[in-house]
Amino acid sequence: MKRDYSFALLISIALAIFAGAGIWIKEMAMFWIFGILSVLSLISIWSKQIIIDLERKEIIVKIGLIGKPFPIPFEDFQNFELVRIKQYLLTTNTSLNIQYLKNGKEKSAMIAQGFTSKSMQNLANEIDEIIHGV
Repeated sequence: MKRDYSFALLISIALAIFAGAGIWIKEMAMFWIFGILSVLSLISIWSKQIIIDLERKEIIVKIGLIGKPFPIPFEDFQNFELVRIKQYLLTTNTSLNIQYLKNGKEKSAMIAQGFTSKSMQNLANEIDEIIHGV
């Protein structure tokens, strides 16, 4: 599966611009705060994992820097949820969530984030083909 870095990179770049603005206005606290947030955001991009293990028949999801990976068995998978956030007729964020059952309760986890619903729909279709092709 092809990963989409566009949304996360845009956030990291925006934080880096704010850090640069802190230098420009000679406000070192602003530089350090936004600089550290920018670096943590970049590290978080590469620590996120979505693994589809066909042998164990589960999806392993790890989101964020400190979140630990958790498995979602194929039989607990319910469906995908596509969430679009619009601001003044412009789509500002689109996320793909997976809904699953855990101990009889419905849970959800974000597995992808981007700008277009088409890329999220393509990802959902690809994951669905892998899961149901088994």
